[in-house]
Amino acid sequence: MAWDPEIWTGDVRRVLYRRLVDRFGPYDQWTKKSSPGRDLDAAFLDFCGSFATAVGAKSGKAVQQQIRFAMPETERGSSWGRHAQTAILNKAAALEAGFIEDKHLPDLVAVGRLKSEA
Repeated sequence: MAWDPEIWTGDVRRVLYRRLVDRFGPYDQWTKKSSPGRDLDAAFLDFCGSFATAVGAKSGKAVQQQIRFAMPETERGSSWGRHAQTAILNKAAALEAGFIEDKHLPDLVAVGRLKSEA
């Protein structure tokens, strides 16, 4: 999902993660990889749909994609490519809201992008 500066502002992300924590707890309490589990998955899907409507996102799946960017990396890591900005901004908002903790952040190795020849 591409970053839309009109929808996914820092304020919107901060509200998203604060509300996630309030309704479904921090990520450490989630029992599934991409949803809270604990019989809260249907409420989570409703929450994502309602949040999408409130902020003008395309769908609840678009909200879920933003949330996935904040999730801890797999053992193989992640290659965000052109979504690096989206991932970083989501992780920052999630960390600030208490959804994730420092231990959930990846070890980063910065690699410069190749300059395209125009």
